[in-house]
Formats: sequence, C-alpha cells, structure tokens
Amino acid sequence: MKKFLVFTILLLSNTLFACGYSPYGEDVRYCLFKPNHFNFGEYYSFNYHSNLWGFDYDDSNRTNKYESNILDWYNHLGGKVSLESIVDFNLNLSVIDIHSKSKNEFIHYLILNNKKSEINYLINSKKCEELNSWQESNPWEKEKLDIQEKNKSFYEDLIKIYNQENNNYLKRKYAFQLIRTAYYLQDFKTISSIFTKQFKNSKKDYLYYWSLFFNCFTKNDASKWVDVANILANCPEKTNACYYYFHSNFNLKQALNATSNPIEIANIYAFVSLQKVDKNLSNLEFIYRKNPNSRVLDFLLLREINKIEDWVYTPYYTNYLPSIEVSNHFWNETDDKVTTQTLRARSEKDRIYASQVLNFINFVDFAKINNKPLWHSAQIQLLFITKKYSECIIEIDAFQNLFPNEKIGKELQKIRALCIVSNQEFGKAIIPNQIKTIILQNLNDSRFIFALGRELEFRGNSSDAIALFSIIDSSTSYGYDSSDVEWQGSRMKTFQNMDVFYNYFDYLDYVYSANELQLIISNLNKKADSDFNKILYKKLRADQNYLIDLLGTKYIRENNLQNALTAFKSIDYTYWANNYNAWERDKYSEYLSFDQNPFYTLKYTEEFIPHKEKFIVTKLSVTSHLINFIEKATNPKTKDRAYYYFLVANCYLNMSDEGNSWMMRRYFSSSNYYEGYENESYIDEREYRLKLKAIEYYKKAYTCSKKDKFKALSLRMMEFVQKKSKYDKLAKEFPQYYDDLSSCNSLNEYFKSAE
Repeated sequence: MKKFLVFTILLLSNTLFACGYSPYGEDVRYCLFKPNHFNFGEYYSFNYHSNLWGFDYDDSNRTNKYESNILDWYNHLGGKVSLESIVDFNLNLSVIDIHSKSKNEFIHYLILNNKKSEINYLINSKKCEELNSWQESNPWEKEKLDIQEKNKSFYEDLIKIYNQENNNYLKRKYAFQLIRTAYYLQDFKTISSIFTKQFKNSKKDYLYYWSLFFNCFTKNDASKWVDVANILANCPEKTNACYYYFHSNFNLKQALNATSNPIEIANIYAFVSLQKVDKNLSNLEFIYRKNPNSRVLDFLLLREINKIEDWVYTPYYTNYLPSIEVSNHFWNETDDKVTTQTLRARSEKDRIYASQVLNFINFVDFAKINNKPLWHSAQIQLLFITKKYSECIIEIDAFQNLFPNEKIGKELQKIRALCIVSNQEFGKAIIPNQIKTIILQNLNDSRFIFALGRELEFRGNSSDAIALFSIIDSSTSYGYDSSDVEWQGSRMKTFQNMDVFYNYFDYLDYVYSANELQLIISNLNKKADSDFNKILYKKLRADQNYLIDLLGTKYIRENNLQNALTAFKSIDYTYWANNYNAWERDKYSEYLSFDQNPFYTLKYTEEFIPHKEKFIVTKLSVTSHLINFIEKATNPKTKDRAYYYFLVANCYLNMSDEGNSWMMRRYFSSSNYYEGYENESYIDEREYRLKLKAIEYYKKAYTCSKKDKFKALSLRMMEFVQKKSKYDKLAKEFPQYYDDLSSCNSLNEYFKSAE
C-alpha cells in the first residue's frame, strides 16, 4: 500500500488527459525471451530495445571476457602470465611503465625472459596510442606545428621498424599499428599498401579484420560494402564501429553485385537486418539458405522474437501500443482511436506473423544451424505466442532433455506456467498445483507474474489475478526500473479512455465494479487453505480493511448506500480513526483526511448552518447520517422535510470534485473534466462532476419548503451548483431576496426559516 500512496500523490497532478508522465518505450515493452540468456555480447547494442540504436557499447556484455588481442598475447607466451595482467597493461599503463621494476606480471615476465623484440613492440604500441588519441586542441600555432612534426617523425620511424621486423608474429602486429596510425594521419595510400602486402592473402584472424576495418576507409568501389558486412559478421571487437561508420551509406545493391560468395551474401543481408524494426522474416530465410551456420542469423532470430513479443505481448497485456511504432505494418495508421479492441486486433494480426516465423523454424534443418538451444527455445516461444499450448509444453519437456543446463531453461518453465494457465476455459481457470513451484521461484519477476495474472483475469479468475498483481506492488522499485509493470485499463468494454496503473489497488479502484470487488473480498478467507495461497494472498489479506473501504466507496458511487454502510460497518472503528483525520494517520496521506462536515459546511462559504450534532467525520459516519437524513426527508410524517433534503443536498455537493468530502467517492481527485469522459470512467463520473444529486435534492428542498425565504435559498443553491452566477430564476421568482442571496453574507438568515 505504500507504493499506492506514493503514486496516489503523483497522480494528483498526472491524471488521465493531464499533461503528466505517461509510460512509453522500455517502461511498457514486454520481453520474456531475454537476450542475456544467450551469448551475443558483441551484438548487445543491436538488441531489440526502444532506447538503443546501435552505439551503446558495454564491455561487460562481451561474449568473450577478453578481447582477441589479450588472448593472442596470452597464447603467444604459452599461458605463462595471467590474462588480467595483460588487460591491466593494455588499459591502465603507459610507455613509462615499461621498465625492469614494473610490478605488472606481463611486463615483468617479458623483461625477466629477455623478450626484447616484444618489449620494443609494446613501447612503440603505447607511443601509437598517444599519437592516435591526440586531438588538435592547443591554440598556440607553433606548439601545434611542433606536435605535428614530432608525430610525422615517429610515423616514419614506425614504417622503418615495420620493414625491418623479421618476426612474422610481431610484423603483423606492427602492420596493424602502422595502418591504424596512418588512418589518424589520413595517409590512406599507406593503409591500402600495407593491407595488400601484409593481410589481403593472410589468415583471417582478428588482426586481419581490424586492419580491414581501416582499409574500408580507403575504398570507393562496391567491394567496400562486402568488406563491411564481413567485418560485422566475423569480428566482435569491430561490430559496433563498423555499423556506426558505414550503415548510413551502405548500398545493398552494390554490395550484392560485388560478390557471388553465398556466405558473403548472407553477411550482407545480416548487415542490413541488424537494426530493422519491422518484419525481417524474408531476410532470415535468405540468410539461412546462404549460410545456415551463421552466428548473426542466430542473433537476428532472437531479435525477431523480441520484436514479436513487443508487438503481441505489449498491447495484449498492458493495453499500450508496442514500444516501437512501425510504419506500414499491418495496422491502420490513420486510426488514432486506440481502444482495447484495436489493440487486441493488432496483437492477433501479429500472432499471424509469429505463425509465419514459426513455420520457418519448423522448416529449418537443426543439424545445420549454429546455436541449437536458441532455435529450439525460439520455437517454444512462438508456440506459446500462437496459442499452441499443448504442443508448446511437449517441446519444453523435449528441450529440458536435450539441453538440461541451458540458462534459458528456467525461462521456459515460466512459459510452461503461462501455457497451462492459458489453456483453460473461461470461468474454469485456476492456478494448478503443477505450476505453483514455478510461481514461488519467480515472485520477483514482475513481468512474468503480471502476464500470468492477466491470463487468469482474461479467463474469469479475477481473485487470483488481483492477488498476483498485488505481489508486483512488493517487488517493484521506487525508482525507475524497466522490469516494473505499468499498464492501462478502463471500466467500460470499449476502453477508449484508459488510465495508467502501477499497482493493483488503483486498478481495482478504476476498473472493477462493486460486485466484482465483493467476490474478490469474499474469496480472501477461502484462499487461506494452503501455504501457497498464504503467500499469494498475503498482501490482499493485509490490505483487507482497505479493500472493504474501497468496496464501500464503490457502493457510494453506485448510490447503493445500504450496501456501503454494511461494508463500512464491517471495518473496526480504529481504522476510521487512524486513516481519515488530520491528526493521526495510518496509510492514507493527509490529503485524504476529512477536515469539514459535509452536511453543515460548504467550501469557501461562511458558516450559515448550525451544527445540531457533532461527530467525527469518516466514511462510516457520513454514510450513516446520509441514510438517516434521506429517510427523514422522504418520510411524510417528518417535520421540516425540506431541512433534511437541504442537508442531503449539501452532502452530495461536498461529495463532488469541488466539495470538502470528495474522498467519499475518490482516492485522488482532479479538476479535469471532458464531455463524454463519464461514459468511460468511474460509474458516477458525470454526477461527480456535474453535481446532479445535489441539484436533485436542493430542488426537493425547494419543493417541500413552505417558507419563501427557504425556497429562495434552495433555488439559489440549485443555480449556484449549476454555475449560474446571475441567479436568473432567483431574480425572477424572488426578486425581493435577490440582492441578499447574491452573496454568502446573508445565507444564515435565510436558512433559519427552515428550522
């Protein structure tokens, strides 16, 4: 409930149609097939993600912990030094740290074993780093010229060293350093010459691809695009840089005309697919035909599943549009009315595309592909998305036998739970014993728990659904976390005006009817029959008084006062004492506390009605008095019925958006009101905004009153509530009282006539 209170305060200014925060992008994107369960670190930046577009590189996501250069040195020295010491030298040390007293294990070993050639190479390598990182930032022309001359001299020496080096291992390393330095000095002729001489016909290791990357800047023919595609497919360290520098001008037609090699053609189609946000199945099929063992193909399949999840799950579970809107998709882009029906229609059309991708996977020869666990698990995901629940469970069992140690296996158990719940008839859906362990093991996975709850809710089991939603309240963070669940909903079936929800209580408040909530509350004690249900319903039972409070509030909205009173009476008195006064509060904020009596006091109006009785104002006491006053007003034997009608009218006025007791019917309030919104919002929205009940009862007070002054006062209040500040009816019917009643100063004199 604490999170409920935090967001209640936030929503005071961020209600529907207000200019407040609305979740979007990663806040709402649904993903159950998480990329981090597979080893595609070099493609991390190309994961389907609404906020990343190819250039957010994170070394911690590297598939191999150590880059190729580090492993190359480690193997060259026969594993005699630690990988960490080589990393430390590369990242943290400079040329002045290369000496006999160095504490770095890598340097110490080279000096101790008289590896002079390797030491000289490292000295020159560090000097290259200094030159390559230099930028023209010095304002003094002479000093800038001195630096340029110094760099030119070093560059010429580096060329000589390269030409004189006889050790083939070091010569190739020098060749790369020379190519990289030539790039920063814009000597493209040397880049091309050295690459042709040293690498063009050599083994295609990391030095080949690192050098090929810089050589691409020297080329203007179509073969450049083939090289770019090959680098991205084969060189993890240059994947990001290659895409960054060349994707905007990449020419697919030229690239395809420049090669007939099927593997290179597959790489070309992979390059243009890496950030494709719409359907990519045709490219996947083409890449598979040309190179089924392609690692990039594996990654692109993962990316395609993540797209489909966004297109299907995001609107289906959260009632939000997919996190990335795609033009010329299946959807009618001219339809700006987003309703549940249009969202579900979108999901169903995208399930058709999911079937097409599933057909492709079923066609694939798994013996030819590279990452078999990925393809099997992708097949399972698509079976669930396409609602082939029984077949999906069979494939999950088969996967566990084939790949018992795969990380994705735990995720597939969640899919199993979703399949079992989803494969039930409406009105008969339960949480079967066979998935309870899966749920208990994943209580902190908010997206999974919410999806499971939605599947139950869609099948008529609201009690267990809301219990699962309540678990999310406890697991979600106070700060931003993309795993937190935010969703939309509305009371009406058309769902045209939807509000935003972060917790189960607000959702119950806005969407569920009193009868639906009553069923949930009635089930609370019935659900205490097992250890699982004690955990599942722990928060709901802890919040039981708040739920009953909400139930009574819903009955107030429905004008079912007796049921509201019954609900309020079932709550212990201390609850009212602790929650709705300004001095002692439990879980509700001071904003929700009653500070005035709704029968005798009007907002911004001088007191003119004497308090015949004093009582602590709570929902219970207001409801009880409201019923009592209505009974007296409608009883023909009651003396001064108009008096009680007037008090009832005051109460309904104060229970509106502009009254002092709006908390009788709302947990947050806003002054925003739009014509027609009442048909899609709270059941009493129109009355709450337009004060129709107050007008009705002021009219009855007017009709029942036998005294002109009180009739005039009642008529004046009717027009006041209707915002008719000129009081035309009052002026016409009681002109003698018009001046007095045009302000609030004389109201007490006119009210006395009712007593």
